Amino acid sequence: MFNADKWKTIAVLCAASLAPLATTAAAADFDGMVAVGNGQLHAVQAGDGPYTVVFEGGFGGDLTVWRKVAPAVAKRANVLVYSRAGTGKSPARAQPVTLAQSAAELSALLAARQLKPPYILVGHSYGGFVIRAFAASHPVQVAGMVLVDPADEGLERVLRTIDAARVEQDQRALQASMPAAMQGDLQLVQQLLDAGKLPAMAALPDVPSVLLTSVRARAGSDYFQETPAVVKIKRQRHADFMTQFSTGAHVFTSNSGHMIQMQEPELVIDAIAHVQSAAAVQAARLAKEEARRVLTGELEQVAALLGKPPADAPAQRLATALAQSRLSEAEINGLGFDLLLKARQQALAELVLTYNVRTFPQSDNAADSYGEALLAGGRAADAQRQFAQALTLGRSNGASARALAAYQEHLSQAEQALNKP
Repeated sequence: MFNADKWKTIAVLCAASLAPLATTAAAADFDGMVAVGNGQLHAVQAGDGPYTVVFEGGFGGDLTVWRKVAPAVAKRANVLVYSRAGTGKSPARAQPVTLAQSAAELSALLAARQLKPPYILVGHSYGGFVIRAFAASHPVQVAGMVLVDPADEGLERVLRTIDAARVEQDQRALQASMPAAMQGDLQLVQQLLDAGKLPAMAALPDVPSVLLTSVRARAGSDYFQETPAVVKIKRQRHADFMTQFSTGAHVFTSNSGHMIQMQEPELVIDAIAHVQSAAAVQAARLAKEEARRVLTGELEQVAALLGKPPADAPAQRLATALAQSRLSEAEINGLGFDLLLKARQQALAELVLTYNVRTFPQSDNAADSYGEALLAGGRAADAQRQFAQALTLGRSNGASARALAAYQEHLSQAEQALNKP
């Protein structure tokens, strides 16, 4: 969880300027103190886009740890970087801050700045704990996550079974590097690591996620967690963690230590871009699934109206439902065939395919499909006209030879049906 190079770097970063955020194409829209509960947090907000990307630093790190990443991300998203209580310009609280309190303060900060979901959460080290706690409490609001060499609550317990003395040595080194004002907070973090688990929380939302793992090791290092054997264990545990996501990627790097966002910022930038793209795809899929669910309910209502006055009510209601569903011509066509062949709902299938023909009058496929429904319903003359129209449109549209042959075959079937005594 804690590496020596992290603390050397933070000592420099805590004094760094926020100037990089103001010198990009997306200049800072807000840079100031925000009241949250009984305290304040220093936050910087910049950029615009369909997602709000929230950056959560590691333990002891302030918002400047993201200075090489946030400006690039702000070119295509609304970005929030901030310092947790007791870091950077954010005043410490009267009492040590628990993980749950940190997640609650993040929620309050987002509300105070009127930053709307969907959120993509980016957490480094201990910040991984914070974004997990927030995501578990606000699953619907979270569209994706990027974990940058995140802390692992169970790692120290595993390492104690290998070399407890070296684990304690790492802990003493970390404690010595922390200012007095942060010792209370550090004790709370250590309690989590000693327990080997985080406080009880709901399952994480199954959203697109990327985990970046530093696998850089140093044989003979004074820090146990930097040794090859421990790095190997960490890598596997990170891989195991990612199995809970159906859309996820696990990226390894041996070129960076714990501070990947400073040493290889492009990895973090690319990971965020990947999650944004995957989140957009998932959102579109979920929206379509919801539209289909609503449409299914509407189809049941339309079916109940069939044969009842007024006669045009089913068609009108169906037209409204299909228009709102935003299904494509091919999707409506598939729906009509499902109703015709699987559900055996002839009248409803005809209504759906009639709508398709009227909405897409230049589609040879829609004309042919409507003809098939008419033929199945015993209306051979009407079907013949539709198949002839499909052939005409198909030739004009440059349909494939296979499609044209199918239209001709259907036309022949309609003509045979008409010629039967």
